Amino acid sequence: MMEPHSSQQLQLLDEQESYVRSRAEALQNIEATIVELGSIFQQLANMVKEQEDTIQRIDSGVDEAQLHVEAAHTELLRYFRSVSSQRWLLLKAFLIIILFFILFVVFFA
Repeated sequence: MMEPHSSQQLQLLDEQESYVRSRAEALQNIEATIVELGSIFQQLANMVKEQEDTIQRIDSGVDEAQLHVEAAHTELLRYFRSVSSQRWLLLKAFLIIILFFILFVVFFA
């Protein structure tokens, strides 16, 4: 009767050893995955660091462009005012020319 019992114990030990091995393999897989994730995050951090200068140049370029747009807006408003005042000046000159033409036609014709 001892033999069936020892064979059950051996089978139980084999099952336990197999379970322990599978758990060890699972832990090694988890460890490898964590190491791989760490590597990926390190690469991502390096990529972000490499882009820092580019982002700063873009930011300063945007600020500079905003200043140029504001300056252009100011110049356009100044030009609009200038054109508006010149329009009145041209209208006045045209009216004076018409007035002289009418006076010339009335008095010299």
